[in-house]
Amino acid sequence: MILSDELSQIDAIFIDTAPVIYYIETNPQFGPLTKEVFDSLQSGSLFAFSSVITLAEVLPKPIEAKNEKLAKKFAEFLKYGRNFSLVEISAGIAERAGRLRGQYPDLRTIDAIQISTAIDVGAETFLTNDKKLKQIKEIKVLVLKDYL
Repeated sequence: MILSDELSQIDAIFIDTAPVIYYIETNPQFGPLTKEVFDSLQSGSLFAFSSVITLAEVLPKPIEAKNEKLAKKFAEFLKYGRNFSLVEISAGIAERAGRLRGQYPDLRTIDAIQISTAIDVGAETFLTNDKKLKQIKEIKVLVLKDYL
């Protein structure tokens, strides 16, 4: 199946950190795929979520490189993007993340929080580029590499 077909079957998607970076920085390999996703947001056919964890993960490299313009672009996109919601982490999300880590011992805490947030907001799909996350059964995981 192609990514646009997957997107046409859902209403809400959770976007992990890497796809956001690929889109904002127009990554040559994955940028076109992420553009499909964000075009769907712009058209209103899809609603997306990400968590404040994503914001914390996208900022260090631009700040380290003293690229305030890129850091601001990331922050504004995540906080004010059209049909896009940035989700705070609650105690319930943290508890579910801990339970997920117990079920999937190789799952990193950050990934568990992201997945837990996706489940909490009712996203139908989790978009990432981390193949290890395909082991998660609680939500459908789409890996960008699979659509190249």
